[in-house]
Amino acid sequence: MTIDYSIITLSVNNDKEKLRLDTYIAEKCNISRSKAQRLIQNEQVKLLGTPIINNDYIVKPDEEYVVHLVQPDISTSIEPNYDIKLNIVYEDEDIIVLSKQSGLTVHPGAGTNNDTLLNAVIAHLNVRPGIVHRLDKDTSGLMVIAKNEAAHSFLSELLSNRKIKREYLAVVWGTLSSQQGTIKTNIAPKRGNKEMICVTKITGKLAITHYLVQKVIGQVSLVKCTLETGRTHQIRVHMSHIGHSIVGDQVYGKNSSKSTKYAKNSSFIRNFNRQALHAYTLGLYHPKSKEYMEFVSDLPQDIKTLIGEFDNIS
Repeated sequence: MTIDYSIITLSVNNDKEKLRLDTYIAEKCNISRSKAQRLIQNEQVKLLGTPIINNDYIVKPDEEYVVHLVQPDISTSIEPNYDIKLNIVYEDEDIIVLSKQSGLTVHPGAGTNNDTLLNAVIAHLNVRPGIVHRLDKDTSGLMVIAKNEAAHSFLSELLSNRKIKREYLAVVWGTLSSQQGTIKTNIAPKRGNKEMICVTKITGKLAITHYLVQKVIGQVSLVKCTLETGRTHQIRVHMSHIGHSIVGDQVYGKNSSKSTKYAKNSSFIRNFNRQALHAYTLGLYHPKSKEYMEFVSDLPQDIKTLIGEFDNIS
């Protein structure tokens, strides 16, 4: 049995008036504007049951749009994988909160072979779940997954309105100049390499990360990063932008040269091959009871060992 949980209902608030429909849909659904335009052109955005096909239609307060995020002709058939172990923190009839291990991709795509988190969750549920947010393959930690359409729509709206609490712990290179601060930039895919994200001055999407130093450990610092927005690679890009890239992140931090320079006596640090980033706190309102729930996932053993290694050589 396959269920498609891609239908989202959006209610326009007074502060959203004078926004174009494509801009509004992109912002609320956390997708690109071009994808929002394709949805509109393919009659996947409806107002009072009628498709709106003009991208430049201006949204009005109290209007309610129904958005079909997946085209009806796109196959949603994904094979279950019973061999991947899930670390379930909480589960009821509406949601699953789990702690993802590093090295596990969330959703099938290029390079995957039925070996993703979604394949494992389908094996657990026997139906297609609703992915609310994602973690990078090599980032570990907490995620919430919806088990029905109503839960997915509610949680997606929470996420769009920045009402889901997401706190991460990161081991970063160096000592930050201030104990706490906020990084606020635009970020966008890099020209010529869409797999990489970079800070931009004008184009791209607004990204906001709040940070608080927890502990300085020799050549590195343990930092709590709180997402206000949740862009792709946001924390990794932001920490690199302020000169304190995440240990193990070769994409955004020239990690190999830093580990060779500062940890030449530790093979564990030199061979640590994933970003030391863990989603350790997740807070949300339950889709049915509307009660606030908060979950915590302790640092995984590899990051604990990494911190211990830096402690030993400091």
